Amino acid sequence: MPPTTTPDQLYRASVIVTGTHYSATTLVGRMLECASEFHLLHEPLNAQPTLGYDSLAPEHWYEFYDEARYPQLRAALIRYLTAQGFAGEVAHRALRIRRPRQLLEVGRYVERKLPFLRQAKPVIFKDPFLAFSARTMQREDGLKVVLTVRHPCGFAESLARKTGNFAFTDLLQPALLEALPGEADLIAKFAHEEQSPLEQAALLWRLVYGFAAQYLVDDPRTHVVRQDDLALEPDATLDALLAFLGIARNARFDAFIEDNLRAEATDYSGKGAYYRRNAKETLGKWRERLDAGDQARIMAIAGPYAGRFGYLP
Repeated sequence: MPPTTTPDQLYRASVIVTGTHYSATTLVGRMLECASEFHLLHEPLNAQPTLGYDSLAPEHWYEFYDEARYPQLRAALIRYLTAQGFAGEVAHRALRIRRPRQLLEVGRYVERKLPFLRQAKPVIFKDPFLAFSARTMQREDGLKVVLTVRHPCGFAESLARKTGNFAFTDLLQPALLEALPGEADLIAKFAHEEQSPLEQAALLWRLVYGFAAQYLVDDPRTHVVRQDDLALEPDATLDALLAFLGIARNARFDAFIEDNLRAEATDYSGKGAYYRRNAKETLGKWRERLDAGDQARIMAIAGPYAGRFGYLP
């Protein structure tokens, strides 16, 4: 990767890692952090950020910044990757501390940002909530996109079990509805009528990856990483990803795979890093948790996009 110096150059050399949440964006983002070429920037479009990281805190989950709104997003991301206004940010966050946990969050913010101050580098924008805005970032500035994908049933089972629902009112964004005209009525229906958590998850999967199939996947600046491939063939999957990014493999990548994809034991307690587990062992857990009827309903909603990403009924 050629050296970059200006904020614009750093930004254009950065990489987006996105997909749905619970689709291994964190795993892939942490893995790419092993490369000396990048810093990691965590969820700049998280709608409810803690004090531990930078975020625009947009009005909606999966906020869509189209071309008209892109300057706002771009300016904020450049500010984050250059650590502009760091001292003021720390002071502002310190004034918002109300609980002991928030003190730890501010400490974590400082820990995360100090490397940005020491050395200017492009960043990995690790954020599932950039799934729609990634189109604009790629079109306007040529950023590479790493799209993580998980089986629709695996995603649906996780979302239903961990969060219970998704508010489709967040997707009633005029620019997004315009970009997904064939889905506008269904989004409105799910926004105003109660649907089961599995049905909600299946539609969210369809919308994110249907959008990606239409706008991102066929672009040579996009690379798809399926969770299944990471679990079953981690070395080959990593090598293909690094070739796409033009960076070399190092010992840190090897250690990451051993520690996080080939862990001997799986911890479901939630106390440790949730991605640190035996990936092969956990890959098909959804098959044990969803009956045949649930699986069929999810796949029917996911529709042809499931096959597009190699997931057949």
